[in-house]
Amino acid sequence: MGSKKIEVTCPCCETKLQVDKKTGEVIWEEKKAKAMPSLSDMVKDHNAHQKEQGSIFKKRSEVEKDRNRLLEEKFKEAQKNVDKSTDIPLRDIDLD
Repeated sequence: MGSKKIEVTCPCCETKLQVDKKTGEVIWEEKKAKAMPSLSDMVKDHNAHQKEQGSIFKKRSEVEKDRNRLLEEKFKEAQKNVDKSTDIPLRDIDLD
C-alpha cells in the first residue's frame, strides 16, 4: 500500500502542502519564505506611495473645485429663473 498523503506545491504562491488522500484535508503547509526588502527599497516604495497619494489628492481637489463651481453656477442660474417668474402658484385655498 502507498502513502496516505500527497505532497503538492501551489503554482501561485509556491506553498508546499501535504494533503490527506482520503479526506482531501491539508495536513501540513510550508509557505515559501519571502525575502526581506532592504531599508532603502522600503524607503523608495514609501516615497513613491506618498507621491502617488499626493497626486491623487491634488486631482480629487481639482475635481471638487470644478464641481463646486458648477453647482454655484447652476444655483445662480436657478435663482435668475425664479426671479423672472411672475406667476404665483395657485393653491386650493386661492380658488375659493
